[in-house]
Amino acid sequence: MQGGEVFRTLLSFLSSTVEDCQDPRNGKNKHYTMRDIGMSAFAVFFCQSPSFLAFQRLMRQAHGIDNTSTMFGVQQIPTDNQIRNVLDAVDPKLLRPAFRRAFEYLQNQGVVESFRSFANTLLISVDGTGYFYSEAIHCPFCHVAHHRDGRVSYTHSALMPALVKPKTPQVISLEPEFILPQRGHEVQDCEREAAKRWVSSVASQYSPLGITLLGDDIYSSQPFIKLVLEEEMDFIFVAKPSSHKHLYEELKSLTALGEVEELSRTHWTGKAHQKHTYRFTNDVPLKDGAESIKVNWVELCITNEEGKIIRRFSFVTNHRITAQNVEKLVEAGRCRWKIENEDINTLKTKGYHFEHNFGHGERYLSETLLSLNILAFLFHTVLELLDEQCGFLRKTLPRRDTFFQHFSALLHYSCFASWESLLRFMIHALEEGPRPPPESFTVIN
Repeated sequence: MQGGEVFRTLLSFLSSTVEDCQDPRNGKNKHYTMRDIGMSAFAVFFCQSPSFLAFQRLMRQAHGIDNTSTMFGVQQIPTDNQIRNVLDAVDPKLLRPAFRRAFEYLQNQGVVESFRSFANTLLISVDGTGYFYSEAIHCPFCHVAHHRDGRVSYTHSALMPALVKPKTPQVISLEPEFILPQRGHEVQDCEREAAKRWVSSVASQYSPLGITLLGDDIYSSQPFIKLVLEEEMDFIFVAKPSSHKHLYEELKSLTALGEVEELSRTHWTGKAHQKHTYRFTNDVPLKDGAESIKVNWVELCITNEEGKIIRRFSFVTNHRITAQNVEKLVEAGRCRWKIENEDINTLKTKGYHFEHNFGHGERYLSETLLSLNILAFLFHTVLELLDEQCGFLRKTLPRRDTFFQHFSALLHYSCFASWESLLRFMIHALEEGPRPPPESFTVIN
């Protein structure tokens, strides 16, 4: 697609979502609309520039126009304090429709279907990560840790689900679930409880599509697996010997009885040969007791040419394991690490300022701003997949942070009539060399 259609469609999803948020302000103090507040905050994350609004205010003061108006439709740029004060009262759950409409858009464009992999299912990896740490700033929703040396630290964390596929560099970010103190619970929230809430909240949308959840060892517990199965999802979860002692005692007995199958393959890495040994069995009790659910177990042991173990992985799943599907199943299970590499690591190290404190607030601010940041990452991915000009630039400037450094610098000093105007300018400069600067300020078409 070309002509900015994808960009305008995505912005319409967020714009309508923000406009539907109830305005928390009382009285007549509503100089800036909810749309201007929400889209201004989003523009900072989309452009990967904490100083973006300051530059646009200066541009508007000097020339009466700027990129927030031409590209994001902002009529009046709010002050940073006004943005923080208003968004502090906006529950991040109110932004979920933007995530879901973007996902539905990808469905309609055939992108979601292209992500199908093992057992013709969609792989959704779930993982938690921290995004705020301080020993001074805190709010009622912080996770509080008391250290042995007397220090008290305050943190925020979130569950970050994403649609993944082996050998596919992109991931599709889904709506986050925040790990926060819950009403009626005395103990502090944890990643697994957040995952339970997330699964329950999205099951009606995602389960009919055929979902296999991927996750770390903390998810291979009976209560969580039962919930996943009740919501009609499949799973492949890491299962470590240290936290599943009864399971591995059973496996030891089954191995002695010859009831654990083994399959070996030799792989060439481009530098050396490796031996991949798969061991698997089905219908093993996950824990001790008659009430234990039964799972299917698989292990991959990778050794070098000298026989030294390089890596070892083990998973439990409800998918039936056979000699014909074991390699693809393990490949799918290992794909859960893509959420750390292509999703969380990208947000933390490729220009998104994921752990930067844009504003902590007293209620929802940090969660709402993080949701806008994840939406920016999601929109960037959609543009890379569906916008031909954006896809060309991402391939020409393969480093994501390089692409956005160019992008941000241009928006700081020039005004573009539209998203497609910006992309055309960048492509022209890369293919034919930079244009001479205009003699006076002009909006670039």
